[in-house]
Amino acid sequence: MSRARVDALNRGQSLEYCPVLEELVRLRQVTGKTGKEFRDIGALSTINNLHTLRQLMLALKPERTLEVGLSFGGSCLALTATHRDLGHSQGRQHVALDPFQSTVWDDCGIEMVARAGLEGFLDFRPEFSSIELPRLLSTGVRFGLVYVDGSHLFEEVFVDSFFAARLLEEGGVLAFDDSTNLHVRKVLRFVRRNLRENLEELDLSSFRADGGRGLSYRIAKTFGGVQLTAFRRIGIIERKWNAPYRSF
Repeated sequence: MSRARVDALNRGQSLEYCPVLEELVRLRQVTGKTGKEFRDIGALSTINNLHTLRQLMLALKPERTLEVGLSFGGSCLALTATHRDLGHSQGRQHVALDPFQSTVWDDCGIEMVARAGLEGFLDFRPEFSSIELPRLLSTGVRFGLVYVDGSHLFEEVFVDSFFAARLLEEGGVLAFDDSTNLHVRKVLRFVRRNLRENLEELDLSSFRADGGRGLSYRIAKTFGGVQLTAFRRIGIIERKWNAPYRSF
């Protein structure tokens, strides 16, 4: 057993529920559909994030989930495997958006999900989120958990947040990865300042493997350096036309 695996198990971050995900995280390399090799992959979600997302999903028990950004499929594996473990039938209830899955990522995410036997839970859509999110909204579908980890440009994350918030069911959770990125951080400031009556920020400490007691996490939390930020929908997202503007 590798040192990384031992460390993960000791921290309570076992990925044994999905062997394909465990291998992906341990090796940090993968081969795409056409044989393209990716090594030392950096776009993969961290073990901490994967653990937190899974524990959050186990607590929420959402019928439908959505993620923006598929890349190597780490978070998708965690979320689809959790649908399975919650006893959900395979109804393609996890929607994943990624317009670059074939061109940039060589279909790695889709291949990993298929290898894990979880493709029946996945509804993959190769559209830009700015196109597909409003299309989903128009159908009336709602989600219990939405994970935003696509483009990190301010304007695109902002558009993602606008539509993703409206796609949440009452009590649903909207989570953002890479919260320290300057573009993402700016969007989070807008949400905290202008949508606080609609989206309540969650303390994710209890969903972490260390219960939020780790020194590095407590320091990061104190100084705004955590990588995963989440909000729960607590009211109607649509605001009045004359809602006050709060600088962010």
